[in-house]
Amino acid sequence: MKKSMTYNAIGLCGILIWLCVQPVLAQKDTVSLNEVSVFGYSPVKTANRQAFNVKAIDAAKLHNSASDIAHVLDRVPGARLRESGGLGSDFSFSLNGFSGKRVRFFLDGIPMDHFGAAFQINNIPVNLARRVEVYKGVVPVWLGSDALGGAVNIITETRMKNYLDVSYSYGSFNTHKTNINAAITSKNGFTVLLNAFQNYSDNNYKVTVDAADIHTGKYYPGTRLRRFHDTYHNETAITQFGFTDKKWADQFLLGITLGKYYREIQTGARMVAVYGAWHSRGDIVMPTLKYRKKDLFTKGLDVMVNANYNFGREQNIDTVNARYGWLGDSITYRGHGGERWYQHYVYRNNAANASATLTYAAGEKHYFALNNVFSRFDRKGYNKVSPYDRAYTVPQKSSKNILGFSYQYKPSGIWNVSVFGKYLYQHAGTTLIETTIENPRDTLYTDVAARRNKLGYGIAASYFIHPRLQVKASYEKTNRLPESEDIFGDLINREANWDIKPESSDNINIGFHYTRPVSDGHLLYFSATGIYYHTNDFILYTFSPNQNRTMARNMGSVSNTGIESELRYSYKQAFTLGASVTYQSIRDRQKYLEDPLTGMVFENDNYNETLANLPYFFGNADASLFFGDVFDTRDKLTVGYNLFYMHHFYLYSPNQGNTASKFGVPEQLAHDASITYTLQDGRYNISLECKNFTDRKLYDNFSLQKPGRAFYVKLRYFIH
Repeated sequence: MKKSMTYNAIGLCGILIWLCVQPVLAQKDTVSLNEVSVFGYSPVKTANRQAFNVKAIDAAKLHNSASDIAHVLDRVPGARLRESGGLGSDFSFSLNGFSGKRVRFFLDGIPMDHFGAAFQINNIPVNLARRVEVYKGVVPVWLGSDALGGAVNIITETRMKNYLDVSYSYGSFNTHKTNINAAITSKNGFTVLLNAFQNYSDNNYKVTVDAADIHTGKYYPGTRLRRFHDTYHNETAITQFGFTDKKWADQFLLGITLGKYYREIQTGARMVAVYGAWHSRGDIVMPTLKYRKKDLFTKGLDVMVNANYNFGREQNIDTVNARYGWLGDSITYRGHGGERWYQHYVYRNNAANASATLTYAAGEKHYFALNNVFSRFDRKGYNKVSPYDRAYTVPQKSSKNILGFSYQYKPSGIWNVSVFGKYLYQHAGTTLIETTIENPRDTLYTDVAARRNKLGYGIAASYFIHPRLQVKASYEKTNRLPESEDIFGDLINREANWDIKPESSDNINIGFHYTRPVSDGHLLYFSATGIYYHTNDFILYTFSPNQNRTMARNMGSVSNTGIESELRYSYKQAFTLGASVTYQSIRDRQKYLEDPLTGMVFENDNYNETLANLPYFFGNADASLFFGDVFDTRDKLTVGYNLFYMHHFYLYSPNQGNTASKFGVPEQLAHDASITYTLQDGRYNISLECKNFTDRKLYDNFSLQKPGRAFYVKLRYFIH
């Protein structure tokens, strides 16, 4: 009943918005001044022509698919998305071998570091984005980031002043997705923007597991069963209002982001651990401010200001006195309870973020940029089932400031060079709780604080040997300051490590892009990029001394040498074919190790060995056929196919154990197909998709099986 009410409410909102904006949509659209194109190129092509190793995706071409942002990124050369299950599951996104917080995400240039679980790339629909820019290895200073391996910037729709984009999709495992994007702008420049979306899934797909009757102990190896405790849903609305195209502001918007999520947890790190009641929930309440102005006070001086504060709350709930089995049966027992940790942990990761960017064009050859980003993190929490446990109530605070400056020399459209520098500062403080060796019942409380600062710099250059052949090279000495969970832990899965040090890396990219019209209507594109990254004080999560949680530790030295390439062919507007491949050799370069408990130094058996549990060879391929004027002069039919390949890799170091008995993730080969029909130049759209149509067992992580064959249908209405 609740599900039905949710979907009906969202649908009613869409109808009301349509009634409000329909009269306004007849007005002529204008292009926002914030959208900058160079030499007549589209924004996507302009982004791809930068000196950085960047891949820009035209998300508007994917708006009829049921994909989220994360799965769109999985098609980018050098990028890899790893999920632990279905919709809303834990995920890890990597760029050229760097994953986790080494890759930063931005929404219109605003850091998404502390948006909370209710607003993440694996639950944001692709319809929210107009384009997505992926920077690999070297990150431009205007993003204001301490990213070690790259950054992803999601750019939303700001060009169209009046539009409505409503869609709904339904698919396997009782999956529902609804999306509403709308804008209304009056003649005096008053603007209202709305982005709202909802996701729901039972995630009750079948998996092959070794099951046992929890009452009798009877064993059923290799049994195919449905997941029974994996429901996920989230709802988010982003509302902004203000003025656009005024003398004092190109854009001035106040807004608020409201959202919530609920997630049941079916398994642990392996499917041998099964849960039936453990779940988490949370919300986001985040007021926002945006200000943009071109030619402020003088021609060529542009300013951008962003600010937000997240008042959201998260909960981890694990309190039942029961144990569950894969057959869905359970037994109760006496004791404190909890399937893993006995806790009802309620906490607020309140986070503030403020950024300002000034850019100045001194003529047509010299460009300057100054950027400053300040962020503050403040966690407060308590355990409802153990309210006097100070481990949960101790405040944890950290603040970070990143100051960046860049200069670009662009004498012509043929070549340009940019140099930049960044200064990073962090302050963190908390209270350490320790017991004495003499009397474990004695507890010591010590207030501690730490300051960290780092300096980074880099250079990026581009040269067009021929109008169709571009050569790029970039280098950055980059740093990543420890995250709050690295320092403080999370009291759920991660221990604190107050002594963790910042990571630093030397990143080098060298590549080229070549476009060639073969003959009338035929177009060929090829690109290749070589990378070399050398990272020191690499932060790696390993088991803590008590073996029941993980802890962030500095590993030492890691290198990554790799290559990525992409080949695309198109014929007029009738056919496209493309493929990309990535190979990377990520190796341990630390000769000696130190035991964290005893302090003893010993030789590293894995020196020069490939890092375990990381994909190193993978690729994508796609093909599309386009048919115009099928039943009408304003309709189009598109038939698409996608393939994904990943080579097998080991869970532990390749030089340990017998090859035949090693744990690992097997070779993966997934096939997807889709068909889309659009009417009246894209006003009405319907698409059908089949994911993993061969129904193969797919894994991104050891033991954690992903969904099998799945079907989805999506209906979309778009007017502007």
